[in-house]
Amino acid sequence: MTVTEAPVRPRWMVAYSLAMIGVAAGWFGPIQILLPEQAARLAGADGKESLLALVTAIGAAASLVANPLWGVLSDRMGSRRPIFVAGTVVGVAGLLVLAGADSRTTMIIGWLLVQVGLNGPLAALAAMIGDRVPERQRGTVGALFGVAQIVGVVLGTALAVAVGQGGPGYVAVAVAVPALGVALLLINREPALVSDKSDVHWSALVRPGAQFAWAWLIRFLLNLVNALVLVYLFYYLSDEVGVTDAATWVLILTVVNVLFAGIFGFAGGVLSDRWERRKIFVAAAAVILAAGTALLALVPVVAVAIVASVLVGAGWGAYVAVDMAVITHVLPDAETRATMLGVANIAGTLPQLLAPVIAAPIVTRLGGYPTLYLLTAAIAVLALACLPRLKALS
Repeated sequence: MTVTEAPVRPRWMVAYSLAMIGVAAGWFGPIQILLPEQAARLAGADGKESLLALVTAIGAAASLVANPLWGVLSDRMGSRRPIFVAGTVVGVAGLLVLAGADSRTTMIIGWLLVQVGLNGPLAALAAMIGDRVPERQRGTVGALFGVAQIVGVVLGTALAVAVGQGGPGYVAVAVAVPALGVALLLINREPALVSDKSDVHWSALVRPGAQFAWAWLIRFLLNLVNALVLVYLFYYLSDEVGVTDAATWVLILTVVNVLFAGIFGFAGGVLSDRWERRKIFVAAAAVILAAGTALLALVPVVAVAIVASVLVGAGWGAYVAVDMAVITHVLPDAETRATMLGVANIAGTLPQLLAPVIAAPIVTRLGGYPTLYLLTAAIAVLALACLPRLKALS
């Protein structure tokens, strides 16, 4: 499989960004508001954290398997379009199941379908960067990939607040996901992808290469930081900060976060292409994320939470500006592009599994939110410590 050297056009970038926004809305609308509200309604105040942790952990575990499998299937089929469509259908079905869920079991099944399904279009969209985008544009398009995810967080959260928590919110998100992906399906022309259908995919999984492994680890750590910030944000605001309308404040902080993430993400992607440097943006991201999460730990008041959201958004934007450029640069070979990007995406989904497992006992028994967010800051510093080992990049 070879990537074309022809630059992608602005209309393709717009359609690509819209599709990624839709996928992210399908994920983060539920995570931010709909799932926490549903867990509280089904389990009550005393069991909401445990139920939310169980649901998100099961979904994330399924996601760990689904993403690389979608990638392998995409490489072997030689096409991204069927994976995009099939995964979207399954994900939308899961959102509709959640809309009518009136038991813990149904809630788990619905979120399981969402996680398995939406990994299909996510795998396809990640592979399209390797297929369609030349190296000199990967910072810009990779930043759009990341910023679109952030915008999707706002869209999903806004839909949940505007349309209503519970069933109406899930239905609104279920409509948004495919609607935002249609344009890309209509205009995307796939390059000829030729696979020998050998077991090269599996050998790449066993021997991914040291530079890919370091890039994977850094991605995992910084995604874990982001997941730990988000997983109990709803409860942090209501129980620790003491706001009376947690859903509205989640939306406000999410908008602040996204605004700065979008600015730093897009500007960083363009600058990283122009300067031909990636590592400095990762280093800046780790430092800024550590500062923002430390503020959440030390000063749990609304004004400081807003400042922390600015820092977390700026730090996350600085990272997503170069994330896809870094990962696609260290792929072992072009024949396993979607497969290995599926493995790379595990570094984004595994934190969803670990975040509630880590956060739940800390919040309930081991020091509460100050301990949780100080640990989160330490994880960001650990990512910074790993960066010098990533020698393949400037």
